[in-house]
Amino acid sequence: MSCPNCKCGKSKEVQIDQDEYNELKEYFQDEIQKYNVVDYINEQNEHCTYVEVEFEDYIIELENLDTNNLNLDIIIDTIIRNNMK
Repeated sequence: MSCPNCKCGKSKEVQIDQDEYNELKEYFQDEIQKYNVVDYINEQNEHCTYVEVEFEDYIIELENLDTNNLNLDIIIDTIIRNNMK
C-alpha cells in the first residue's frame, strides 16, 4: 500500500502480531468450507490457475499461488497477508 497522503510511491508494510495472526488463522480454519484449484486458458491462450476458496456466504479467488503442495495453511496465510497490505 502506498502512503495515503502523498504520491511518493513508497510502500508501508503493515505488521501483524503473532497473537492476532493466530486468532485470524483459527477463524479461517473454522470458516473455510472447501477450496478448489481452477484451471483455465487466459486471453493470451496461456494456461493459468487460481484457487477458489469457499466460505458459507461467499467465495474468494486467489491468483498467483503455487498450486504444487497447496494446503489450507498456505491459503490462510495468503488471505491474511493480502488483507494486511
